[in-house]
Amino acid sequence: MIDIRGFVEQLDLADGQKHRGKCPSCHRGNTFTATNKMGKLLWNCYANSCNLSGSTRINMTVEEIRKRMDKQFNIDAQKAFEGLNVGKVTQFVLPESVVKGTKQEVLDEYCNRYGIDSYELSLHYDVKEDRIVFPMFLEGKMVDAIGRAVDSKVIPKWKRYGSEADGFIRGDCAIAVIVEDCTSAAVVETLELTGVAILGTTINQNHIQGLKGYKKVIVALDPDAAPKTIEYTRKLKANGIDAFALKLLDDIKYRRAEDIAYLHKLKREFNGTTDIKEPT
Repeated sequence: MIDIRGFVEQLDLADGQKHRGKCPSCHRGNTFTATNKMGKLLWNCYANSCNLSGSTRINMTVEEIRKRMDKQFNIDAQKAFEGLNVGKVTQFVLPESVVKGTKQEVLDEYCNRYGIDSYELSLHYDVKEDRIVFPMFLEGKMVDAIGRAVDSKVIPKWKRYGSEADGFIRGDCAIAVIVEDCTSAAVVETLELTGVAILGTTINQNHIQGLKGYKKVIVALDPDAAPKTIEYTRKLKANGIDAFALKLLDDIKYRRAEDIAYLHKLKREFNGTTDIKEPT
């Protein structure tokens, strides 16, 4: 029998670092995750037939403790966006055609294309409409969901299954990046920023209330949405939010090198203006 604890400890994960790969127990590929959260090692296999999971404590180095204490950017994204869901949080019930644990090959192919994780996003699949479904959570409960058609020719491309949530939020950084859709928001999270997909055509008061919880808001919509980018930025600034517009060279989910480099630069500098910024 494999020593799971020893296996995870040998990964030598630093504080905040995550590993994903082949499960040492069931041997399925890319279903095993291990994470170091402040000296607590957590591991889990997402395969339905595997019940491997556990945790253990390890010592943190002085440098890791110092970095953790000095970290400025982490916030609770759900608390910041409590204003997006007014009233008592109730569990959203998906249609029977939307299931989890099926068509995993379709979900993995889509996610691999953009460098995101179907397990971390808890993606479902609509077997009736052939859609990849992004659940939206608040306080640990699913409150809404939005589906992306697998076939790009299908209209509408994106479909809302409910009406309770005003945004899809991923990440816990104090810098929020407003993007077009759920996939882009998930990509922003992999850049260690908070991705916010506003599900609609305009920013409402719930969005504004939620975005006030962030230290800075970058509006980074698709290149062909420049008028909307400027409109959003002006509205946020008018409501006292430190926001500015970023003119992307391409949709952020396509990870154009210049766009990614500039977002990292903005995070490091932690400043900006209301002007349209060209990637450099």
